[in-house]
Amino acid sequence: MVIIAKARGLDFAEYSSLKPLLAELLRKARKPFDIDPLDPLLTWLVPNSGSHFRSIEAGIQKLLIDDSCYQNLNRRGLQALSDLAAFFYVALFRTLRRFLRPFLPSNPTWVKKPKRQASRLRPDAVAARVAFRSEVEQMLTLPAKTEKTKTPGKKHLAVASSESLPLRDEAIDLVLSSPPYCTRIDYAVATAIELAALGYSADEEFDLRRCLIGNTTVPKTPPSISTELGSTCLRFLKGLAEHPSKASSTYYLKNHLQYFHSIRASLAEISRVMRTKARCLLVVQDSYYKNLHNDLPRMFVEMAARQKLTLVERRDFPLSRTMAGINPRVNDYRESFSATESVLSFVKSSSLSGERA
Repeated sequence: MVIIAKARGLDFAEYSSLKPLLAELLRKARKPFDIDPLDPLLTWLVPNSGSHFRSIEAGIQKLLIDDSCYQNLNRRGLQALSDLAAFFYVALFRTLRRFLRPFLPSNPTWVKKPKRQASRLRPDAVAARVAFRSEVEQMLTLPAKTEKTKTPGKKHLAVASSESLPLRDEAIDLVLSSPPYCTRIDYAVATAIELAALGYSADEEFDLRRCLIGNTTVPKTPPSISTELGSTCLRFLKGLAEHPSKASSTYYLKNHLQYFHSIRASLAEISRVMRTKARCLLVVQDSYYKNLHNDLPRMFVEMAARQKLTLVERRDFPLSRTMAGINPRVNDYRESFSATESVLSFVKSSSLSGERA
């Protein structure tokens, strides 16, 4: 997401340089690339095809990052990436997704892996370069910042855990976020193709999965149930533990406990870095576990109140279609798949405000 944000931040004045850079980049991409046998792209591509896409990436690096040597961006680090280089990396992401469509199921938050190596894809070098050029040209037609819309100032884009922000106390005036919903979406799997392009190995991808809020893995020893989670959350957890469906009191209870404790810790950390009277806007969505309503907006309000974050406004937006409707087995528990997305606006107060929904 940092790479995408950098690409979106590319100055409009740079756009006139993109086509000449593309031509030079594709010229460099003609050089054969000796792909690592353990390259994560080889999950879906045969080695010869995988090397064609690495040649394109090596061209991006040689032209815009480092002309002395190639290194996976996962190793090199995002600090080496300019907005210009990020633009071409996003084009590479889009190109790979174009070719790997056979591994994208109806669930848009999942990426399949071939069961047999013989099922891997075999695009040739010309097809890879033509598709990359096409993606860059399409991106050039997307809305971009102009001199009239450009806001002066500096930006800093980085990756950190919301449970441990590398910021001093009371440093922030505004927080705007849409935290992961409690719907068991595995964002590491959802972005497996992009992670592979960046050089994440299977082990590194798994480690990343375990770090993400809402991940589908569970610890052997889950966090304990705490009153700090708020009364609405505690009622939901009680209903979950007593639910008759399979694994409700084991895996699913652990999974939800892990999620709620991460959210509570994140809200505490967000409050720590906010100045008094600073504003925090969060977009959250309710959901269901079987027939059990997971009123996430109310839970956020109650947890936030314990961290000096007072709700000052809430706006609800009903959704008629949700991810839950994809699973046919959900019909056993309810007929409606609607949900409510809520924008919660908090202000940091100087004292605890108590629970308020």
